[in-house]
Amino acid sequence: MTDPTLPLPPNAPFTRGELRACAFQPQRTLDVVLAERGRLVASVLSGHALLTLVALLTMCSLVFTAPFAAVDGAHRVGHVAMLFLGSVLLCFPSLQVFGSYLGVRLSLAQNFTIALLIPAAAALFTFGFFPIYWFLAATMPTQGAVTGTSIRVVLLVCSLLLALSHCNRCLFLDPSLKALRASWPLWIGWQLLLVFITYRVAVTLGLFA
Repeated sequence: MTDPTLPLPPNAPFTRGELRACAFQPQRTLDVVLAERGRLVASVLSGHALLTLVALLTMCSLVFTAPFAAVDGAHRVGHVAMLFLGSVLLCFPSLQVFGSYLGVRLSLAQNFTIALLIPAAAALFTFGFFPIYWFLAATMPTQGAVTGTSIRVVLLVCSLLLALSHCNRCLFLDPSLKALRASWPLWIGWQLLLVFITYRVAVTLGLFA
């Protein structure tokens, strides 16, 4: 039996208790989603507490985007969550179908967890950017060469690209997830599709205006 007083191995799956603790210690979400990559991958592969991890990633995608979105007003507080999470939900069926066609042997829940890592990571990056966005939007002239809208677009693009980079680090640098790594044309193609759909969602939500 594992001694609970001893630290867990660096690649041990997250326990259900650790994941639930993020609801009361939000700073732990940074460790789960971004810092402890080996344990995150181990959690996906083992399937242990996977529903709890899905719930945490979904909550992260919704909650941590709110401060950045609220800079544009309370009526737009959900727009960034719809941008990142909504785009992934629109594209996920294609990832699952083509992954099955190419013989990627990951379950629906495992694929969904990997996909949710993108909006969750993007949400955390927007949370880090939101004080900068608030300050620049409040202090820059509305008619200048660089406006609040252009700053918003740049920071959202950076957040998405950083989130994709983080997800790729999990897939391509961790040998455990060789199933998707071996089918890298599918994965890269799906990301390009996701970027295009995210662009269309941004236009629909008026984030370029």
